[in-house]
Amino acid sequence: MVRLRLPGGRVEPRVLTEISSLAARSGNPDVTLTSRGSLQLRGLPDPLPRELVAAIDRLGLVPSGEHDKARNIVADPRPGLDHLVRELDRALLADPGLAGLPGRFLLAVAAPGGPVLAEPWDVAIVADPLPEGQNSSLDGTARILVDGRAATVAREEAPEAALDVARRFLAARTDERTWNVRDLPETGRSGLLPGGAPFAVGAPGPPVPGPVGEDLVALVPLGLLTPTMAAALGAVHVNAPLRITPWRSVVVGGGADRAEELADAGLVTTPDAPWTVLTACAGAPSCGRTATPTRELARAAAPFVDPAGPPVHVIGCDRSCGHPARSHATALNPTSVADIVAAQRSPLEEDA
Repeated sequence: MVRLRLPGGRVEPRVLTEISSLAARSGNPDVTLTSRGSLQLRGLPDPLPRELVAAIDRLGLVPSGEHDKARNIVADPRPGLDHLVRELDRALLADPGLAGLPGRFLLAVAAPGGPVLAEPWDVAIVADPLPEGQNSSLDGTARILVDGRAATVAREEAPEAALDVARRFLAARTDERTWNVRDLPETGRSGLLPGGAPFAVGAPGPPVPGPVGEDLVALVPLGLLTPTMAAALGAVHVNAPLRITPWRSVVVGGGADRAEELADAGLVTTPDAPWTVLTACAGAPSCGRTATPTRELARAAAPFVDPAGPPVHVIGCDRSCGHPARSHATALNPTSVADIVAAQRSPLEEDA
C-alpha cells in the first residue's frame, strides 16, 4: 500500500487522473479515499516498481520522506482556506523535528463551525474563509483550538502557533502509544496552549451529496474511486482543485451542472442514496485480519438500507478501521444482508 499525502485534500483533476492510471497499471485499479481526506493505492507488488515510485515523486504526492507519516492535514472544502493549508503544510515540512509526530496526529483547518471540526483532530486553526478571488492574504486573526481551549492569534502566525502546540505535544509524550492529544494525562494537556480559554466546538454533519450553490458534492461509494469515476472527475474543467473530503466525497468547484454526468460514472450526487449512511472497512480479501467480505456485503445491503436512518459501518473485526467520526451503528462480522439492516436499527455508538 502507498499513502498519498494531499494537504487539506486538495488535488488537481489532471493529477487525480494520473493517480488512477498509476493504480490501474500497478495494483488494485480502485483508489481508496480515506477518512483523513487522502488517497491510498492498494494491491501493489512488493517491492514497489521503480517507475511507480518515480511517478509518485514527480507528482509531488510524497514531498518529504521524513514527514511521510506526519502530514495529516484535514480542511473544510472551502477555497478561502487554501492559503492557511499551504502555509501550515510548508511550515510542517520545514521542521525536521515534527517528523516525529505520530501518524494518527491530526491537524485541521476550518471555518468557524465548519464540518471538519466534527472530526477527531488534535489541533485546529479556525479562521473566516477569504472572499472569492482573494487567496493569499494572511491579514486578520485566527483561533487555535486544542482540547476544548482556544487562543486568538494573528492570522499570519496561526500555522506556527498550531505547530508550537504539536511541538509541546511531542515534549509531553512519554511513549509511542501516545498517539493523540487525548491520550496525554491531564497534566500533559494543560500546558499545550498557553493563554487558552475554554471554548465549545460546534460543527454540523458532513456535507450531503448534491449541488451547493455553483459547486457539487459527489460521494464515492465505499470510498473506492474507480477508473471510470476518476476519468469523469478529470474531465471536469474547473479553475480550482478538486477537494477530497474526510467523508469520502469530492467537492467539485463550479461543478453543479455536472451532477448527472458524474452520477452516470458511479458517483453519488443526490442526498437520498443509501451510500450517505453506509460505509465499510476493507474486509476480505483485502485485509488478512478477517474472512468477512465487508464491502461485498455492503453492496448487497445497499438497496435495503434506509437513507433516512442512522449511519451503519460494516466491519470484519473489532478494530473498526475506517469508521466515521459521527455517531453510527456497527455491523460486526455480518453473514448476510439482514445482519446489516438489523444493525442499522440498533443503538448508535458515541462519536469517535
